[in-house]
Amino acid sequence: MDEFEQLLESILPPTATILKIQNANNRPAILLADIDGDRLKELIVAYEFKGENYLLLLKKSYNLWCPMIEIKGKGYAITDLMAVPLTTQGVNSLVVGWQIEGIWSQLVLLQWKVYGFISLLTNYVYYSKLFVEDMPGRFGKDGQFELAIWIHDTGEANMVEVYRYNGTDLEIAQEVYPYYFKKMVAYYKRLLQKYDFSCYWYYLADAQLKADEADQALVSIDKALTSEILYPSKKQMLELKERILHKTS
Repeated sequence: MDEFEQLLESILPPTATILKIQNANNRPAILLADIDGDRLKELIVAYEFKGENYLLLLKKSYNLWCPMIEIKGKGYAITDLMAVPLTTQGVNSLVVGWQIEGIWSQLVLLQWKVYGFISLLTNYVYYSKLFVEDMPGRFGKDGQFELAIWIHDTGEANMVEVYRYNGTDLEIAQEVYPYYFKKMVAYYKRLLQKYDFSCYWYYLADAQLKADEADQALVSIDKALTSEILYPSKKQMLELKERILHKTS
């Protein structure tokens, strides 16, 4: 990206600073991707200027990169910047995570239209970790990417949900649960090798239920319930156990 950093330094305001992506080993927040569906890549950069964050899209014309649109950002840093097809049209959407506080980021999903960017989200979405992938469902991958949103709870435990864009907003993508939550099962099993905490048993049981491993989930939730210190509450654990028993019946 060195050549693009040099190019952008000549285009951005003299005191502007290109942001570093916190969740990508602090690499420059520069992205080269086809955003408008014309099969030609645009240049996207996130930068800071006079205490404010911005997102700038440039398009190449006659071998010159010309600024097309600038959007004011949020927060004080950037944690994620990628371009993936979130809609059924197969055109890339911009996925941006603006860091707003500590481990918390605000998710922004942008789709290019003739007149500029529109937001795909109707509500504010905050997260602590984000994973974006074309996740296989029952019939394999379909070219439309899903978003696994992690919300930190306690320690290394996270509430995780998987979404996809349905044309108007994000909806829960249960059809890819078995694929993604098998990863979460492995994640909590690794944690439990080091820490025998009730919250990890609880989240393991939840992940196993969503990964279609209800029998194992029942063992895990019972293990959680026998812990000396219960977190989350016993009521929440029993509610999860009830859902597991319903699945196994």
